[in-house]
Amino acid sequence: MKKYISLLLCALMILALFGCAENVGEGVAEGFYSFTDDSGRGVNLKNQPQNVAVLFSSYAEMWTLAGGEVKITVGESIERGFAPEGTPLVDSGAGKTVDREALLAAEPDLVIASADIAAQAELAAYLDTVGIPCALFRVDCFADYERAMTHLCAITGRADLFEQNVAAVGAEIDKILADVDKSAAPRILFVRCGSSYGATKAKVAAENFVCKMLEELGAVNIADAAPELSDGLALEAILAADPEVIFFSTMGNEQKSRAYMDSVLAGEAWQTLSAVREGRYVYLDKNLFQFKPNSRWGEAYKFLAEYLYSEN
Repeated sequence: MKKYISLLLCALMILALFGCAENVGEGVAEGFYSFTDDSGRGVNLKNQPQNVAVLFSSYAEMWTLAGGEVKITVGESIERGFAPEGTPLVDSGAGKTVDREALLAAEPDLVIASADIAAQAELAAYLDTVGIPCALFRVDCFADYERAMTHLCAITGRADLFEQNVAAVGAEIDKILADVDKSAAPRILFVRCGSSYGATKAKVAAENFVCKMLEELGAVNIADAAPELSDGLALEAILAADPEVIFFSTMGNEQKSRAYMDSVLAGEAWQTLSAVREGRYVYLDKNLFQFKPNSRWGEAYKFLAEYLYSEN
């Protein structure tokens, strides 16, 4: 984390002293601020952006946490409260089908997008050809969030918000991880559940950020040794591993997903599992464990640590 803090402070000092920046961040270009985004593309801002489009709701939250204002966005950003009603939209949903014409008409001077959404990655390449700066981010863990926020806070010039929403959170996570007694690590099962068997699968650290957190906390994910669980809830494998704790993350319609999973848990075989028999299973808060927790990463780690290692 220290290297990102140093990068941010260096960038902010240059911006404050000279009003412009050369060779700032990872990129090398003349202008206000330059850096390399998470897709490996160079992003060069000639001036501090004033009309920023954010095409992914979690990144809309990050931009506001960095002190920015979302001027153009997607419907989910408004639904989640990261942009006010009436903000121009280029997609009514989560940003998987961006209206290029609407985006160009809104005249953004910076577009913040997701490297994980194919349509947005393609859009970034197009924006390069028309001279609109676009930064693609990929946030799968706290370190990714920290790196992205280094650049966003440098752009806004808000070192105070980096300290509050990133550095302090990192310190909280470090303490939580240091206090965990991994010798008592339980066996766990993490399930992304939908409203049917085909939509319900176990996940591992390489596929899901919550599983990465659980791994850092010392949990032993039974799916690591049972790859068949990634295709569905293979009951035989689950019974053989007998997880002590089960975490559920609902997809789509939360009510329908929970209803389906509750019906599964009521089955006779599932009732023999230690986690089910002892009531050590939980449906996770989607704001912390489906969407990226951003400034609440520490809260998310704390919840998982307490649930993993509590006696009850």
